[in-house]
Amino acid sequence: MAFWLILTTLFGCAHDPVAEGEAIYGRTCANCHGADGTAGIQVDGVAAADLTVWVPSLSDDDLATIITEGIRTMPAQDLQGREVDDVIAYLRATFGD
Repeated sequence: MAFWLILTTLFGCAHDPVAEGEAIYGRTCANCHGADGTAGIQVDGVAAADLTVWVPSLSDDDLATIITEGIRTMPAQDLQGREVDDVIAYLRATFGD
């Protein structure tokens, strides 16, 4: 752990939660919510939520629960810990807070 911390400090490889979250969003969320978050495909006749509307109205805890447990037609996503935090950082930076 300390070795990794030293390397990231020396070489500027610091963790960028928004960039990491964007990558995770791209492969996990964008198929349904769209690249711009304004909803994409329909599942069982229900369009994916418009994230530009919902993200600002939800707490980080609410978002984490929705991501990890799912809601209505959205299934739980196989993300944990830092991945969830990174996606939330990206959602806040991109779709409001």
